[in-house]
Amino acid sequence: MLYASEVYEVLLDLSRKDLRGRSLSPEEYNNTARLVNEMVFAKYYAKFEGTIENSEAMSGFKVLNEAVVIAGGVGVLPARYSHKVGKPRYVHTDTTIKHLDWVSSQEDADREEDYLTKATLVHPTCRLGITTTTADMTVHVRPTTITQIYLDYIRTPDRPFLDYYVNDTDLNYTWMAAGATVAVPAGSTARNGTAGAANVASSTVNWEFSEDDLPMIINLFLQLLGIQLPSQELLQGGLLQEQKSDLQ
Repeated sequence: MLYASEVYEVLLDLSRKDLRGRSLSPEEYNNTARLVNEMVFAKYYAKFEGTIENSEAMSGFKVLNEAVVIAGGVGVLPARYSHKVGKPRYVHTDTTIKHLDWVSSQEDADREEDYLTKATLVHPTCRLGITTTTADMTVHVRPTTITQIYLDYIRTPDRPFLDYYVNDTDLNYTWMAAGATVAVPAGSTARNGTAGAANVASSTVNWEFSEDDLPMIINLFLQLLGIQLPSQELLQGGLLQEQKSDLQ
């Protein structure tokens, strides 16, 4: 895990931008962090389970054996569903586990037209879609008599965010810890506008990636923000980390 404040402070130190102007503001950091987080996640998922290293990097995002209720052949996928892993399964009436084949809409139509290939309780199928009524991602299961399936999937990563309060006099920032209720002192103001001498629930969310990913994260930040470093060492190190990730 990388602390949100750690990544921000490293960016300030390396870019030498914090000369009492904070040209890289916490707000700009938070906005860019969302994009960087998605880019790192996409890099690892592109090679998911291709190597031990990529599998380990993604292991914290892999959800196993999630139960999905099926009604009338349709089930709503978990809110943080991102990508499917393997085949869903259900418990047959004879207590054996039956796996469902992922099929396209075309394959579903072709199979259902033929008595020999249409889905059965022994050879069930499923496909993904979105319902027009709720806009939720759904899984469509055949036969429709199946009432529950179990799913392995990759969830979306937490969105990094750095929360803080500011001293009203000297404008110094104090970072709030993730999950904490912080006593904002008198004479300070929280990011959400709450005046001091009050308790504020922190909105900080730390990065789910490891310390080894810090050079790549910093490099992506610098690229997106258009910051040029006096030294090329970090840039080269970040590029090497990206290339290593792409090759694994």
